[in-house]
Order: sequence, then structure tokens, then C-alpha cells
Amino acid sequence: MKRARPILRKGLPIAILIALAVFAALVARDAAAIRSGLEGGDLAFKAQPAAERLWKIDTRLPNAKRAFGVEDDLVYRRALRAFAVDARRGENPYDFDRPAFRAEAQATLGAAEESSLAAPLRSKAASLQGVLTFDEAIQDPINGPALMRRVVGDFERAVRIDPTNEEAKYNLEYLLRLMDPSAERLRIRENIPAYQPGRSAPGAGPSRQ
Repeated sequence: MKRARPILRKGLPIAILIALAVFAALVARDAAAIRSGLEGGDLAFKAQPAAERLWKIDTRLPNAKRAFGVEDDLVYRRALRAFAVDARRGENPYDFDRPAFRAEAQATLGAAEESSLAAPLRSKAASLQGVLTFDEAIQDPINGPALMRRVVGDFERAVRIDPTNEEAKYNLEYLLRLMDPSAERLRIRENIPAYQPGRSAPGAGPSRQ
């Protein structure tokens, strides 16, 4: 036993150093994998927004994505993809499964809105929910009025989260005018700039020059 103690005293520090070196190598490897996965997924998303298997990140350490603080970033990116998938499915008027995909997109965007991301990103998630609900409202004459009120709520949240979100402001003003042509009182209450033609409306429209 006495002979083993010197060996332990010498061997233990070496073992600790080796373990630390292995851990550092794994951290560096996972960091590179996360960076590569995000950048590669972003490029693929720009080329084909509705593509599958975007932002697939292969990490070795447990909870690496949480440790590197990219979980919310992935939620936001996947929410954008879900929105793109819904838009693509909307091109087919006989796609009877679209409501399920739209509900999934709404839920994913809602998760992004409730995340700890920066205000502009959370505001955009709320705004995109409004676009989805607006599209649903114009296709559903029975539930349209109730859905339009939801759309207004989505854009109101987007403006509250990020008061600099000009597109959400104009979309909200656009909707208020659709629902009530004499909505000057509502515009003043919400402190929203007057609507100017040319600004994008929910779901479509050219950008203001």
C-alpha cells in the first residue's frame, strides 16, 4: 500500500491533465460542429427555405447546445422553416393537411416568441404568427372576424416586444383600417404612424421605397 501511494501521487495529476485535455478537445470539437451546423443550415435555408434536415448539429458532450446557448437560436430558425413550409403548402389549394402544418408553424413561432432571444427576433416571430393567422382568416368566412382579432393581437404583441418593428406597425395599421375605416382613434391609442401605401401588408405586398 505504501508503494502505491507514490504512484498515485504521480499518476493522478497526469490522469487529471489527460481528462482535461480530452474535455477541452471535445468542447472545441462541439463548438466547431455547432458553428458549422448553423452556418451550413443558414446557407441551405436561403437556397431552399422548406428543405428538410436543416441545422442538424452533431455534438459529443451532453447538453452541448444548451451550454453554448444555441437552443433558442435553433428554435427561431426552425420556426422560420415551419413558416416557409406553410407558405409552400399554401400553393396547393387541395392540400387538406395544411391546417395541421399551420398549427405546427404557429406553435413553433410561439415558442420562439417566448424564448430568451433578442427583442427584434421575438417580435418577428409574433409578426409571422399574425401573417399565418391572417391567411387563415381570409380563407375562413365563418371564423374570419374572430381570427382577424387574433391577427391584431399578434401584431400588437410584435410592436410591444420591439417598438422599432416598422413592418408590424404598418401591418397593424393596415388591419385596423380594414376592420374599421374610421380607425383614427385606435391609431392614436396604439401610437402607430399613419398607414402609407406601398408598405407591405400581412402576407404580401411590395416594400416601401
